[in-house]
Amino acid sequence: MGVAGVASAAVGLALGLHRDFREHTRPLGKALSFSDLDGTDTDASSAIQALLASAGAQVVLRGTYVLGSEIIVPPNVGQLILAPGSVLRVRGNHPALTRAGTITFREMTGKTMPSGTTRLPVRAASAYTVGEYLLVSGADVVAGSPDRYGYLRQVMAVDLGESEIEVDSPLPRSITRSPRTSLIELAPVLEISGTGQILSEDPSGMFSPLIHYFAAEHPSITGITVSDSGAAGITLSHCLGGVVDCTVSDLLDDGTSHFGYGVNVTGSTRDARVQGTISRVRHAVTTNAGGLIVGVGYAGEPENCYFSPDAHDCSNKSVDTHRLGWGITIVPRVTGGGGGVQVRSDNARVVGGSIQGCDGPGVFVSSVVRVATSIDQVKVKGLHKGQVGILCKGPAAIVEPTVTLASGTGIELNDDSSVDGGTIDGSADLGLKILGSRNTVAGLVMGKNVRTHVVESKPSEDNRLSLGSD
Repeated sequence: MGVAGVASAAVGLALGLHRDFREHTRPLGKALSFSDLDGTDTDASSAIQALLASAGAQVVLRGTYVLGSEIIVPPNVGQLILAPGSVLRVRGNHPALTRAGTITFREMTGKTMPSGTTRLPVRAASAYTVGEYLLVSGADVVAGSPDRYGYLRQVMAVDLGESEIEVDSPLPRSITRSPRTSLIELAPVLEISGTGQILSEDPSGMFSPLIHYFAAEHPSITGITVSDSGAAGITLSHCLGGVVDCTVSDLLDDGTSHFGYGVNVTGSTRDARVQGTISRVRHAVTTNAGGLIVGVGYAGEPENCYFSPDAHDCSNKSVDTHRLGWGITIVPRVTGGGGGVQVRSDNARVVGGSIQGCDGPGVFVSSVVRVATSIDQVKVKGLHKGQVGILCKGPAAIVEPTVTLASGTGIELNDDSSVDGGTIDGSADLGLKILGSRNTVAGLVMGKNVRTHVVESKPSEDNRLSLGSD
């Protein structure tokens, strides 16, 4: 059935063609008005699903519709636009929109896959094709966590003689326990854009993300508003690249059954960017383990992603990583909420930006961190309740921080951290607190109103302190 046939089914939808895409999609004719379902409580999901199956590369949705089941956006649709004033209302515990590729187990390789190299041993090199994508994983877990890691890689060369393949980027961690490969067939690019809204009718009964990309190439969500739900606003799982630059707000967080992450970056997702404005959620953005994959198991560690949302009034730490995560870059733009940045992953970077008015630490580095966090030229000010500007339970390298507090502690270090330059200002109770050993502080300047400059707990060993002066 063509689009015109679907139109005759009276589904309460408007399908339009954006002028900029006229030469790149097959003609759809004039916008079609379907008033029967627009603004009603009748489930429109089947009608929308059928319409998308027959559509061209771009679809414009106009109106307000109830979704009683998940919409799987088919590969023929490359751009889905929610027109001004349009609303998709989710009824039930399911996503509004999903774009999904596939991950299929290929083989147990039987050989350790070492970190730091792009050449990986495999059992059957002839089974691999240059250009395809793999999930390279095993049964290894990140230290201090039960979660298994794994990485999304593209095959660049196949060496039949050596039974090796070459991938596009080195593995950050060795895979030694039950190493395996799985084929990732990425769903094609889907851009979700416009100024419309997606929400849940019953947030307390919602435990699914409102938008879910799984094994997708360059997911893109821009402009729209995602709000009023009981789980993540947006989940990216095992995705390659992509950008989220929209508004996410008002997600439930009770710390028990509802964890309203604004954007949940999971599995082996790599090179994704999260921007936009995110408020009144648990974490504006976080990293997490991938879910169970049939035939593969649990696997995946988010890698080399970039987080820089404007985060306001989050109920927990505003920008976060769970234990899984490698090479995550965070540019904080945080106002209010339960804290600024929380780092629990390895090899993270917190760069520039500002954190102000929080009820928790400005930057918190957890004790589970094994590969030091880099904290570079971050500004922290105006924290509430005597909080710590930069609190490092785990190792961190801090460069040129600016911490301005009315009370509390500027910087607190445990073991194996460093501070190079920077200032502690305002009327902080304490500038620098050192609780452990093997820390180096050089050139840190204390403002004239900081009550106590340094406290070093005993016993501690091999701390080297040299404060700067104005």
